[in-house]
Amino acid sequence: MGRHSNSRHRLPSLFTVMATLSWSLWIASSALLTVRIEAFSSPMERRGASKPSVASIAIVSSSRKLKGITRISPRYASATTSNVASLKPSASSAAKASQSQGNKKNKQSKRRKSKYNKQKKNKQKKNKQNTSSSSRPYTDLSIDELKKLTEFHLSKNIHPDGTISLGDMSSGQMHEFSRLLSSWSKFNTNVRQRKVLAAEMAEQCLRELIEEKKAGNVNAVKMITPDMYYLVIKAWLKVGSYNDLVHANSLLDLMERVHPQNDEDDHSERFVSSSMKCYAAVLDAWCKSRSMGAEAKAEELLNRMASAGRRNSFASDVRDVRHYNNVMNRIATNGKSNAGGQAERLLDDLIASYKSRGESSGDDSTTASASAVLAPNRSSFNTVIKAYAKAGGANAATNAKRILNMMENPGSLGLQNLALQIMPDKISYTSVLMAWANTRGDSSAGEKAEELLGQMQEMYEGGNGDVKPDTVTYNAVLKVWGKCGHSDAGERSEEILNKMLQLYEAGDPDVIPDDFTFNSVIHNIANSNVVDSHKRAIRLLEQMEQSCETGLIKARPDIISYNSVLNAFAKNGGPESAQHAEEMLDSLENDSGVWNIRPDVYSYNIVISAWGNCGDANKAVALLDRMTSRTNEGKADLKPDVTTYNSILHAWSQSSDRNAPVKALGLLEIMLRLHEGGDRSANPDVLSFTTVINAFSKSNYPRKARQTRELLRRMKQLYDDGQKNMQPNIYVYAAVLNACAYTFGRSEQKEDALKIGIETYEELQSSGIKVNHVAYGSFIRVCRRLMTDDSLKNHFITRAFGQCCSDGQLGEYVVRQLRPIPELYVSLLQAYIIDNDEVSYQDLPSSWTCNVNDRKRQKTRSLSGRRR
Repeated sequence: MGRHSNSRHRLPSLFTVMATLSWSLWIASSALLTVRIEAFSSPMERRGASKPSVASIAIVSSSRKLKGITRISPRYASATTSNVASLKPSASSAAKASQSQGNKKNKQSKRRKSKYNKQKKNKQKKNKQNTSSSSRPYTDLSIDELKKLTEFHLSKNIHPDGTISLGDMSSGQMHEFSRLLSSWSKFNTNVRQRKVLAAEMAEQCLRELIEEKKAGNVNAVKMITPDMYYLVIKAWLKVGSYNDLVHANSLLDLMERVHPQNDEDDHSERFVSSSMKCYAAVLDAWCKSRSMGAEAKAEELLNRMASAGRRNSFASDVRDVRHYNNVMNRIATNGKSNAGGQAERLLDDLIASYKSRGESSGDDSTTASASAVLAPNRSSFNTVIKAYAKAGGANAATNAKRILNMMENPGSLGLQNLALQIMPDKISYTSVLMAWANTRGDSSAGEKAEELLGQMQEMYEGGNGDVKPDTVTYNAVLKVWGKCGHSDAGERSEEILNKMLQLYEAGDPDVIPDDFTFNSVIHNIANSNVVDSHKRAIRLLEQMEQSCETGLIKARPDIISYNSVLNAFAKNGGPESAQHAEEMLDSLENDSGVWNIRPDVYSYNIVISAWGNCGDANKAVALLDRMTSRTNEGKADLKPDVTTYNSILHAWSQSSDRNAPVKALGLLEIMLRLHEGGDRSANPDVLSFTTVINAFSKSNYPRKARQTRELLRRMKQLYDDGQKNMQPNIYVYAAVLNACAYTFGRSEQKEDALKIGIETYEELQSSGIKVNHVAYGSFIRVCRRLMTDDSLKNHFITRAFGQCCSDGQLGEYVVRQLRPIPELYVSLLQAYIIDNDEVSYQDLPSSWTCNVNDRKRQKTRSLSGRRR
């Protein structure tokens, strides 16, 4: 009994145990439910971004209150109140369960925190990929990085629906576009595609800011500066093509439209004033461009800058003398016949602008400074002289000398205060000498050039060191002598060379003769037509070789030197000179000597011409065969060209071989076949056909009139088929008329020649080609020799004589054809016939002879004039 009674007091009742287990299970299920709810909640919900449900609040609150298990549900209170203190094992189990639950919550919290940190890190990494470039200078970025960054900023104003928001761009974002624009414009690359990309991206950044300004964003007005336009323009100019230059020019139009001048807005005036460097950049680009019409674009932009200056008080000094000089230099380099006049017109405008600003400046230092930058300088005048020199023409030297006189007498222009700035220098005088060299038809140009050279020497000896003649100056004088056509050119050139050598040996290093000096003198001697010109040329070449070998001068002979000597032999004429020329050619080809000089195609052409001048066509053909053989051996520089073939044709035309015209025609056919086969260097030209026609006209070929007429028709057909180098000229028609005039043989051959002559003459009259005295004389000879009806003959000759006088082509050859017809000769020229039935050409009306280009007659007159 006792034992049983003690057991009842120590052990809890079954009901108490069951209640305790039920309570523990309820607590565990509540905690587990809370963990699951929190596990499935989003990070924003765990941070309190959204409100949890009511059920979760109740469960979480209950679990938090039951952490200490201080009370149980009221439902079980009555059954357990008296036994709560004795439930130690159950309380311990509940505490352990609560501790385990807390550990689980800590682990879950750590996992949630780790997951959150990982998501945050990924997000930062993603943002860093888009904005990492902002953390370092844009100039350090690659082109791909810079492109991604630009696209990132451009996409910020684009909404998901595709619309673009304008007018609300922040100052910071505008600053980013400014940085991007600067970086793109300064991006350096040699790849054209990348240059274009850089220019396009820079312009896109600028246009984004422009759109903000148009949308009314006040910040954009001050953010856009002329420097931005300047950078974009320079980016396009870097690309370098003509179209890109045109596009850069169009950006000036954009700038004027977006930023019109407003006299009441100081910012507008300052913008226009600062924007002048944009105009200057495009102006320099047009001046450097070699595209056709660039000089007109440059001058147009120069005038545009002047208009901007007149509209804006801040921009009164937008143009300066450099802008004028650049435009004038571009005009000078185009080589057009009116370049000198255009450049001088700009010089006059520059002088007028300088004077007008100087008069209006008074005591205003700002305006006076603007006038100073427009002051013409030496380069301004030198550029105009250069323009006249390069353009050439009959009055080129006269106009160049006139500009030089302006520089020497600035008071005549009202520029006496600029006397030191525009005083002529060595370049000024040398440019005038080049103008004399490019002036055709003035045989006294050489003497004038030497006179100017002497003037420079006197000024230098008087103390003006800026005009000291040097090698370039002397070479210019030699060039003038070589082109003026004076018979004494060779002798005078040799005197100039000797003077240079004397000055150099006396201690003047600025006048040392160079290879151009010696080659010019040899060339001038070869073309002087003096009897011993070839001997003098050889002697000069030997002097050049000896001077170089002894170290006196550095100029050494080259192929031009030897070709000039060969040319002297060729022009001397005769088989002996031709033989010497070929021997020199053989020497060059077989033994180049210490100078290591090999003949070129011009060397062969000169020797072929030498044999042709003395009528030995077989020797010329032998050289052609040698050239062909050398070409087949791999010496491409010796391949015959059209000059080679024309020289052979000329040799046949001078040959006494009765079959010469047929052989010349055969060579012409070979040239045509070679050209059809792809050899463009063998393409015959007008000279080729004219030479073959001359070969027939000089021969006794029975049907030469018909043959030459066929060649003329063939030329016209080739020209109509698109070969523009085959257009017949006056020399072709004159050669056909000459073949008709010198036709001999049976009567039917003469009748055919007369018919062809009249047909050719009428075709010439209706072709628009200017008829010369040779053609008129040949047709008169055709009528005189081949017409049997005297009345018809007189009619045709009288009409041709009238046309000849009307065209100013009454030359000696025409008069010589009239003399065998006494009645016509007297009736047409009776008033001008002197003793011995000779005509006094000095008494003929100038309108009858003004257009005659008779070289032999001019030479005779000049020689007789010197004898007087």
